Amino acid sequence: MWSFSLRSVALSTALMAVVLLPTEGEAEPLPIQAVVTIRMAQSPDGTRVYFDPVGIHISPGQKVRWVQESGYHTTTAYHPSNSNHELRIPEGADPWDSGVLQTQAPDKGSTFEHTFTQEGVYDYFCRPHEAAGMVGRIVVGRPLEGPGTKSFNYAPEKGWKPVPSSAQKEFPSVSSIIEKQVVRQGSSGQ
Repeated sequence: MWSFSLRSVALSTALMAVVLLPTEGEAEPLPIQAVVTIRMAQSPDGTRVYFDPVGIHISPGQKVRWVQESGYHTTTAYHPSNSNHELRIPEGADPWDSGVLQTQAPDKGSTFEHTFTQEGVYDYFCRPHEAAGMVGRIVVGRPLEGPGTKSFNYAPEKGWKPVPSSAQKEFPSVSSIIEKQVVRQGSSGQ
């Protein structure tokens, strides 16, 4: 039979609190929810296309759902398996590509989901609108060193398709994502 003293329970609780509390200056990712939603849209006149939010900080194991609200879009990881694009997700992480979503929410076929299990920075884009700056960034847990934290076109010898300069300037910084947890389209997160 187990026996616990009040002192051992108090000590165990104190140790758990020390282990679970973030260190000073470290922002915690969004609490795990069933799904975090990112909107895929275009302005009514068709001149602006975007993901909103454009940057999020989530926990490992969290699922993201992209919902197409207007236009036609993809959510595609920057990864060589996706038309030889530059690697900008953690090495060993599963890349994704939704294919073109042709319907509007809430119709069937208007959403795509991906679960992020590996810590790091994940950059992604919309295939038809990459050159127009339709990109996003997800930080999972700690940003760690990896492809998403390196400068753009960090490995020209690989022959990967580089991120267009028009898209590069649309990514929110990793530090602003960590600080704000959610960087909305149009906010100053660069």
